Amino acid sequence: MVCCSCVSWLIVLFIIYKVVDRLIRKLRIGDYGNRFILVTGCDTGFGNMITKRLDGLGCHVFAACLTEKGEDDLKKSCSNNVHPFHLDVTKSEDVKKALEFVKSKLPSGKGLWGIVNNAGISGRLGPIEWMRIEDYQNAYDVNALGIVDVTMTFVPLIKKSKGRVVITSSASGRFSHPLLNPYNVSKYGAESFADGFRRPMRGFGITTCLIEPGMHDTPIASHDAVRREMEAAWKDASPAVKEEFGDDYLEKVIDQMHQLQVMTRSSKTTDVVDAYEDALFSRYPRARYLVGLDANLLFIPLQALPECLSDWLLEVISPKGPTPAALRK
Repeated sequence: MVCCSCVSWLIVLFIIYKVVDRLIRKLRIGDYGNRFILVTGCDTGFGNMITKRLDGLGCHVFAACLTEKGEDDLKKSCSNNVHPFHLDVTKSEDVKKALEFVKSKLPSGKGLWGIVNNAGISGRLGPIEWMRIEDYQNAYDVNALGIVDVTMTFVPLIKKSKGRVVITSSASGRFSHPLLNPYNVSKYGAESFADGFRRPMRGFGITTCLIEPGMHDTPIASHDAVRREMEAAWKDASPAVKEEFGDDYLEKVIDQMHQLQVMTRSSKTTDVVDAYEDALFSRYPRARYLVGLDANLLFIPLQALPECLSDWLLEVISPKGPTPAALRK
């Protein structure tokens, strides 16, 4: 009876904690019209959506785009509070020019309230043997080093406002899927940087938030994008690797990845945008925002298990993949 009573009290205390936690996160700092925010990767996807959300709130947004089309689309669809400009986060000279551009638009003595490091790519997809060192470098340059360069270049402006730094990682930054290895590696790097940056920046009044989405219905996760990246990886694979896997493997592994997407991909992209907004404006933001049912109910719980068990469960619940030709022999 005592044991049951203790368990009941623990359940009640947990529920109270969750309710209080949810309520205090809803407290907002407001004053949106005086907030200046830099967002990277605004051409499409989450970056485009949060830019429009911030514009609707009345914020001033420096919207970094990789393409002219992205800039033009935002100029047409947003108010004059949004300033689209070109930025390739893999080029330090671009990042330095971006700093001068932002400084030229800020009121005298004003700092940035927030940086939303959203720019990212999936990179090459497929079995690990198909990957070249260049594939890891390309993903890492955008998804990890791009975040480091942008954040450290703009952090003096954040210090002025005692503002927020938002870093986009992924559930793949805590649990690796074998067909996403360059992406996994880059997202683990983003996670590490966020943790290393967050702690010392507290002394300057800077809050750092890490966004960890699961699989969502965005352009980089589309079926066409997956096919394109897998076909490119297969094309550049060595003759020995192609012989080992067999000519029929490519289509089968693309189908496997498509089945995984159907199982886990969420159409609720606004959930990620809500997390961005909460990280920027909640009076008591979270250090981490894990977004998506697949992230919360599948990948992170798997991470907590012993490796032998999590590996086995991943094989059980994943769509059955093809067998390389060499193993069939």
